[in-house]
Formats: sequence, structure tokens, C-alpha cells
Amino acid sequence: MKKLSVLFVALAVAVSASAAGQFKSSVRSINKYQIQKENVMSKQSIANAKKSPARVITEQPEGEAFDYQRTGGGTYASGGSLYLGDQAGTKARFVFDADGTTVYIRDLLYGSANSFGHAWVQGTIEGNTLTVPMGQSIYWSDQYQADVMLCWGTPYAEQNEEGNYTIGFTRDESVTAVTYTIDPENQTYTLNGTVAPESTDASDINAYLGTGLSAYWTDDNSWSGCLEWNTVFSDPAEPAVAPTMITEQPEGDLYTYYRAGNCIYSSLFGLGTSAVDGKMNVVFGKTDGQLDGKVYIQNPMWWFDGNNTWVEGTYDWMTGMITIPVGQYLSWNEDGEYGVQLMWGSTYVYQDVDENGEEGYYLGTELDEEAENIYYMIADDVIELQNSEGDATLEFPENYNATGLYAMYNDDQSWAGALEFGVKGQIVNLVPAVPADPIVDQTNENNYTWNDGGDESGYSRFSFEMPTTDVDGNMIDPEHLSYSIYTDDDQIFTFEAATYSYDLEEDMTEIPYWIYSNGYDFYPYRVYFYRTNAQGFEPLFERRIGVQAIYTVDVPESEGAPKKVPVVNKSNIVYYELPNTAIETVKAELDVNAPVYNIMGQKMNAKSLPAGIYIQNGKKFIVK
Repeated sequence: MKKLSVLFVALAVAVSASAAGQFKSSVRSINKYQIQKENVMSKQSIANAKKSPARVITEQPEGEAFDYQRTGGGTYASGGSLYLGDQAGTKARFVFDADGTTVYIRDLLYGSANSFGHAWVQGTIEGNTLTVPMGQSIYWSDQYQADVMLCWGTPYAEQNEEGNYTIGFTRDESVTAVTYTIDPENQTYTLNGTVAPESTDASDINAYLGTGLSAYWTDDNSWSGCLEWNTVFSDPAEPAVAPTMITEQPEGDLYTYYRAGNCIYSSLFGLGTSAVDGKMNVVFGKTDGQLDGKVYIQNPMWWFDGNNTWVEGTYDWMTGMITIPVGQYLSWNEDGEYGVQLMWGSTYVYQDVDENGEEGYYLGTELDEEAENIYYMIADDVIELQNSEGDATLEFPENYNATGLYAMYNDDQSWAGALEFGVKGQIVNLVPAVPADPIVDQTNENNYTWNDGGDESGYSRFSFEMPTTDVDGNMIDPEHLSYSIYTDDDQIFTFEAATYSYDLEEDMTEIPYWIYSNGYDFYPYRVYFYRTNAQGFEPLFERRIGVQAIYTVDVPESEGAPKKVPVVNKSNIVYYELPNTAIETVKAELDVNAPVYNIMGQKMNAKSLPAGIYIQNGKKFIVK
């Protein structure tokens, strides 16, 4: 989702029984494409492009390009469930070849980009008809050694003895091409021959069973999980021009700082606070070999550091002050529709009553429209953000009240899901050190630390924090930091390259902290597993799962010697006890003096609880 201006903090959003998604789909899971990961789609698309055979068109063809709005209905599968959706907001890009006949269309099929990445198909225009042949591939899977190809068809529903529905798909092989009627005056393209579902009630299975454009897997003829009907493309407009962003390192003197600080963020996993880390490169600009007073900072916000963009400012050598004008772009959506700008603003928590009359906590965000610049001070080996405020160590909700670097969507000035404060960077001397222990949330009340997909989806995830400090609190170089995962009996886990092919080229037991730049299976705060406890597989994690930090630095073999040898220091192994195995704990009597947590997993003062939902002894209770 894009818009994140107001979010629940302490209360979950209830979903009504009649909402879409209650019907299950037998559509296959593509590795983890149904997993909701931060910022994965652009990287997924890149990975797809590298692995796609030549018949899958992933690069934009030559020609005149226009983005078309679309309307119509659609059924799509996600996470094993079925959903209904309006096609509005999902644009298709048309590229018209100079021959006047050939046209290429990106994202012709509604919803396909979310599962398979962006691909192009080819059609021809003759008179007022656009014809698109079926059987064109929009995705290739190395995992299944199969294509996803355009087709025409109709889903059907099957009901089991318990009354639950799953959906299948019938492909109409007699339809070898689809046609769109062109209205030259209104500049629209209308898909012909579709049949809308009999119902529009999302609680009725018939609402998902239309006839129209779809796609199927070539290895077993199964449904891809996308179907659309009543499609109309309209309002052609030239693609939005991306703003100028600095993506190459500018000329000048480079200094690398390793940052600390705090972040308030929103992701598909929810709202939270986190320490910031990672590199913050600073270049003092030069022209003709002379310092020119310009300064450039790469990845000024940790939350968007995968984009590797630079922002530009000025440096006052007399005072040590860096001035960065606000409004510079940190990222741009690959569809050319909107971007994220670096701004200054605040977050705060307030209480309100929802539609059911229940009082809860909400996050508010506020852009500082008067702020023109962001300021950093450099002294010795430290760079520090000025004027930010906040304290992430406070108890909820005060820990969400902060002022600092503010990420904003340019199109509607809504919050882009991140605010950072207390940011300080330091040049780190590379010396051997014992890394601080990883941090594992032992409460796990929101199922965040460990999520076992088991035989439902075949994947699991383990979340933790990896400090970039040593045991004495000194910063260490994250590029020399790695971690290992341990199974039940202190056995180190081997990540096999055949399974983790998006990130690994060889089997590994130590995962580099910086490997998360690929952003698929490994992050500095989360790692994914396949088939860990699935049916037919020997369980890997039945009782507990552990993580250990490793810091490796090369030092001279002896004083003055040119040869260097690695010095390896390791933290303790920090284990998380899996909750479903602690039978004795479940049977034990409840401890009235046990710690109390809010549903964000934050420890509360049990003697002074504001209204909200809390957890004690693994049980939820409400304070009104």
C-alpha cells in the first residue's frame, strides 16, 4: 500500500465476515511472491528480468509511450485467498511502434505485476481493432521451469464437505487472441467478450467467477491467480518524467560514516520503532581538483538506503555546518507515477474512538511546511543531525513522538512511512572487537519474532535486531559483520545456494550483514526459511531458533608484517524459545506479577495503564 497517513498503533483493524479474501484459492505459491516484504517488488522485477527467457519482454520497446488509466473488475489470488478489485489505479503503458501497426503493452493483465513483475506483450492495430494474441509469456519461473502465459478462461468453484470453497480455472483454448475496440474520438480501448460475475457481493463466491482475460502455468495448466473483465483503457498521458536524482558518486573527497539513531516506520508488517544503522557516505565536492563548497550525502534516510541516491547541499568550513535543502528525491516509483522526497516533520500519538466506539491509539504525522533546510554538524570524526527530537527508549506512546527527517510522497504530500531522529554518524577505526549480542523479542505476542508457515505456505521467518556496536557500546564496521542461525540442538544452519538462489551463489553458514542489499531472503533484522516444518519435511525448528553475531577483521600477522590474518570474534548465541512447544509453561498457573506488554511488544508500567489492549502471561486483556 502507498498511503500511510494515519495508522493504528495499539489496536488491530477488524475485518468483517463479508469482506473479500474469505474464499481460498489453490493457486500455487511462487517462492515467496505472496509474502508481504518491504520494498521487494522493484528488486523482484529485476531478478525476474535476469532470469526470464528471451520470449518474456522485460525492457520497454522503442516507440512513443503513453500511460492509460484502466477501469473494470478483477479477481486475484494472494496468500492463498481470493480478492475482488477495481482496476482503477493500475495503469497500463502502451508503446506505439513507428510502423503504425505494432503496439506493445505493459501490465495488460490486471494484477499480474504484483505477482510476476512487469512484462510486455505485443499486439497489432488494424482499423479500430487492437488484437493481442494469447499464449504470450509474461513470466518465467526457474523454480517450476514453466511460463505464465496469457489466455482466456473462467474460474469455477468447488465446495468441500465443510462448506468451504476453493477455486479452479478452465482455459478456453479456442480463443487464440483477444480484441479491443478502439474509440478514436474518446481514445479508449475496450476489451471485447468478457462476462462479469453474477454477483457483486464479496461474500458470495459467484462474485469471483467471471469470464475474461487471464493467464495460466504451462507445466500443469493451473490458474495464475489473475482474471479481469469489463476492461477499458482511457485517458492516455505521456509517462511522468522522473525527477533528477544523483545516483553516481559525485567527484570529491569521500568519507564513510556508520550511523546510529532511531526510526519510526510503517511497513506491511505494521508500525514500529527501530535503531538506524548502515553507511552514510559524504562527499565534499571538488571542481578542477579544488573544494567547491558543495557536499553530497548518500542515503540520508536509513529506511530508503537501498536506493543509493545522493542529496546535495553546501558546507561551511568555518562553522562545520552542512545545509541540505528539503524536497530532494530519495526514490521514484518505477511506473513513473510518484516519488519519495526528503522533508522535515513530526510524528505523534493521539487517542480516538473508532466506528465501533472502542477507544484506541493512532499515529499522526505532520509535515513542517516552513522548513527549507536540514542541518548536520561535522566535528572531528562525527556527523550529527541537528534539531531533531525524540526518545525511542520511552514507554508507549511517548516513544512515537518525534521530530526529524520525514519521508513524503510528492503527489499528495502524505507520509511515506518513515521518520528518523537522533541520527549520528561516526568514522570507525577497523580493529578487532567482540560484537554485541543480537536482540530477540522473547514476548512474541504479535507473532513477529517467529512466524512458521509450516505446510500452509512452506516458508517461515525469524526476526531479530543486529546491533552495529561491540559489547562496550562502540560502533563497529557493519561491512565486517555477519550472523549465523542455529537450530534446536546448537547445530548451525546451512543456507543452500540452490534454495536461496536470489541472494547466494554458494552454500553459506555465515550471512554477511550487508547482503540485504539484494532484499529478498536476508535482512539485518529478518531471515526467511523454506519448508522448515512443512508436512513431509523433517522439522528444523521444533523447540527454539538462535542467532549469533560474528565480527571479522584482518590484522597484521605480526608487528610490521605485510601479511594479514583474520581475527574472528563472536557474540553469544541468542535463542528464541518457540511458543508452541512450551507445554509446561502453558500448563503453569498465571503469574499475577508477570510483565505487561502492549500489542507492539513494549513493556508497560503495570500500575499505570492507559486505555488499550495489553498482554500478560500470553493473554490479552483490555483497559477501558
